[in-house]
Amino acid sequence: MKQKFTQLIHIAIIVILMTSCASGKIVLSNDANISKYKYVIFGKETSGDRELDDVVMSVQNQIAETNLTVLSASNTQKIFECSDSILTPNIHVTSEKWDGGHTYITVTFYDYSTNQSVAVIKSSGIGMTVSHDQSIALSAIRKKLNKLFK
Repeated sequence: MKQKFTQLIHIAIIVILMTSCASGKIVLSNDANISKYKYVIFGKETSGDRELDDVVMSVQNQIAETNLTVLSASNTQKIFECSDSILTPNIHVTSEKWDGGHTYITVTFYDYSTNQSVAVIKSSGIGMTVSHDQSIALSAIRKKLNKLFK
Protein backbone atom coordinates (compact mmCIF):
# COMPACT_ATOMS: atom_id res chain seq x y z
CA MET A 1 0.00 0.00 0.00
CA LYS A 2 2.78 2.38 0.93
CA GLN A 3 4.60 1.62 -2.34
CA LYS A 4 1.47 2.39 -4.42
CA PHE A 5 1.02 5.67 -2.57
CA THR A 6 4.65 6.62 -3.27
CA GLN A 7 4.22 5.76 -6.94
CA LEU A 8 1.06 7.84 -7.08
CA ILE A 9 2.90 10.81 -5.55
CA HIS A 10 5.70 10.48 -8.11
CA ILE A 11 3.21 10.36 -10.98
CA ALA A 12 1.40 13.43 -9.63
CA ILE A 13 4.67 15.39 -9.41
CA ILE A 14 5.59 14.43 -12.98
CA VAL A 15 2.15 15.50 -14.25
CA ILE A 16 2.42 18.86 -12.48
CA LEU A 17 5.90 19.48 -13.87
CA MET A 18 4.77 18.58 -17.36
CA THR A 19 1.75 20.90 -17.29
CA SER A 20 3.58 24.03 -16.14
CA CYS A 21 5.92 25.54 -18.67
CA ALA A 22 7.46 28.94 -19.30
CA SER A 23 9.49 30.20 -22.20
CA GLY A 24 10.96 33.50 -23.19
CA LYS A 25 13.48 35.18 -25.41
CA ILE A 26 15.16 38.51 -26.09
CA VAL A 27 15.86 39.85 -29.57
CA LEU A 28 17.95 42.99 -29.99
CA SER A 29 18.13 45.21 -33.03
CA ASN A 30 21.33 44.68 -35.00
CA ASP A 31 22.91 47.99 -33.98
CA ALA A 32 21.25 48.47 -30.58
CA ASN A 33 23.30 49.63 -27.62
CA ILE A 34 20.84 48.85 -24.85
CA SER A 35 23.17 50.23 -22.16
CA LYS A 36 22.70 53.81 -23.44
CA TYR A 37 19.03 53.79 -22.41
CA LYS A 38 18.39 55.10 -18.90
CA TYR A 39 14.74 56.19 -19.05
CA VAL A 40 11.36 54.79 -20.01
CA ILE A 41 8.09 56.53 -20.85
CA PHE A 42 4.84 54.57 -20.70
CA GLY A 43 1.80 55.36 -22.78
CA LYS A 44 1.75 53.31 -25.98
CA GLU A 45 0.78 50.01 -24.37
CA THR A 46 -1.78 47.85 -26.05
CA SER A 47 -3.50 44.67 -25.10
CA GLY A 48 -5.25 42.12 -27.25
CA ASP A 49 -8.06 42.08 -24.70
CA ARG A 50 -9.00 44.93 -22.31
CA GLU A 51 -9.65 42.29 -19.64
CA LEU A 52 -5.87 41.77 -19.58
CA ASP A 53 -5.04 45.34 -18.55
CA ASP A 54 -4.02 44.01 -15.13
CA VAL A 55 -1.33 41.91 -16.80
CA VAL A 56 -0.21 44.92 -18.87
CA MET A 57 0.08 46.96 -15.67
CA SER A 58 2.04 44.15 -14.01
CA VAL A 59 4.50 44.24 -16.92
CA GLN A 60 4.76 48.04 -16.55
CA ASN A 61 5.53 47.57 -12.86
CA GLN A 62 8.22 45.04 -13.69
CA ILE A 63 9.79 47.41 -16.23
CA ALA A 64 9.73 50.16 -13.57
CA GLU A 65 11.65 47.83 -11.22
CA THR A 66 14.58 47.59 -13.64
CA ASN A 67 17.37 50.16 -13.65
CA LEU A 68 15.37 52.35 -16.06
CA THR A 69 13.96 55.56 -14.58
CA VAL A 70 10.31 56.21 -15.39
CA LEU A 71 9.61 59.63 -16.91
CA SER A 72 6.27 61.31 -17.29
CA ALA A 73 5.31 62.27 -20.84
CA SER A 74 4.47 65.72 -19.47
CA ASN A 75 8.07 66.29 -18.26
CA THR A 76 9.06 67.95 -21.54
CA GLN A 77 12.26 69.54 -20.19
CA LYS A 78 13.72 66.19 -19.08
CA ILE A 79 12.53 64.50 -22.29
CA PHE A 80 14.28 67.18 -24.37
CA GLU A 81 17.50 66.76 -22.39
CA CYS A 82 17.55 62.96 -22.48
CA SER A 83 15.67 62.09 -25.67
CA ASP A 84 18.45 59.87 -27.02
CA SER A 85 18.38 57.64 -23.92
CA ILE A 86 14.61 57.05 -23.58
CA LEU A 87 12.71 53.89 -24.43
CA THR A 88 8.99 53.52 -24.81
CA PRO A 89 7.47 50.04 -24.60
CA ASN A 90 4.57 48.56 -26.50
CA ILE A 91 3.12 45.74 -24.38
CA HIS A 92 0.91 43.14 -25.97
CA VAL A 93 -0.78 40.38 -23.96
CA THR A 94 -2.99 37.54 -25.13
CA SER A 95 -4.41 34.81 -22.96
CA GLU A 96 -6.42 31.82 -24.01
CA LYS A 97 -9.44 31.59 -21.75
CA TRP A 98 -9.52 27.87 -21.14
CA ASP A 99 -7.72 25.87 -18.50
CA GLY A 100 -4.41 24.60 -19.74
CA GLY A 101 -4.28 27.41 -22.33
CA HIS A 102 -1.43 29.80 -22.98
CA THR A 103 -0.61 33.37 -22.02
CA TYR A 104 1.71 35.28 -24.34
CA ILE A 105 3.44 38.56 -23.46
CA THR A 106 5.41 40.57 -26.00
CA VAL A 107 7.17 43.81 -25.08
CA THR A 108 8.67 45.82 -27.92
CA PHE A 109 10.93 48.67 -26.82
CA TYR A 110 11.20 51.65 -29.16
CA ASP A 111 13.72 54.46 -29.13
CA TYR A 112 11.65 57.46 -28.07
CA SER A 113 13.25 59.96 -30.42
CA THR A 114 13.50 57.80 -33.57
CA ASN A 115 10.59 55.39 -32.99
CA GLN A 116 12.87 52.56 -34.13
CA SER A 117 12.49 49.15 -32.55
CA VAL A 118 15.41 48.45 -30.21
CA ALA A 119 14.49 45.22 -28.43
CA VAL A 120 11.72 42.66 -28.23
CA ILE A 121 11.10 40.45 -25.21
CA LYS A 122 8.68 37.55 -25.47
CA SER A 123 7.38 35.16 -22.87
CA SER A 124 4.67 32.58 -22.58
CA GLY A 125 3.19 30.48 -19.84
CA ILE A 126 1.27 27.24 -19.76
CA GLY A 127 -0.25 26.26 -16.45
CA MET A 128 -3.18 24.58 -14.81
CA THR A 129 -5.48 27.64 -14.93
CA VAL A 130 -5.62 30.96 -16.78
CA SER A 131 -4.27 32.86 -13.76
CA HIS A 132 -1.49 30.27 -13.42
CA ASP A 133 -0.64 30.77 -17.14
CA GLN A 134 -0.42 34.53 -16.57
CA SER A 135 1.70 34.15 -13.46
CA ILE A 136 4.17 31.90 -15.29
CA ALA A 137 4.39 34.29 -18.27
CA LEU A 138 4.91 37.29 -15.94
CA SER A 139 7.67 35.46 -14.12
CA ALA A 140 9.38 34.64 -17.42
CA ILE A 141 9.12 38.26 -18.63
CA ARG A 142 10.57 39.50 -15.30
CA LYS A 143 13.62 37.27 -15.78
CA LYS A 144 14.16 38.52 -19.32
CA LEU A 145 13.76 42.18 -18.27
CA ASN A 146 16.30 41.71 -15.48
CA LYS A 147 18.70 40.06 -17.92
CA LEU A 148 18.30 42.83 -20.51
CA PHE A 149 18.50 45.80 -18.11
CA LYS A 150 21.00 44.62 -15.51
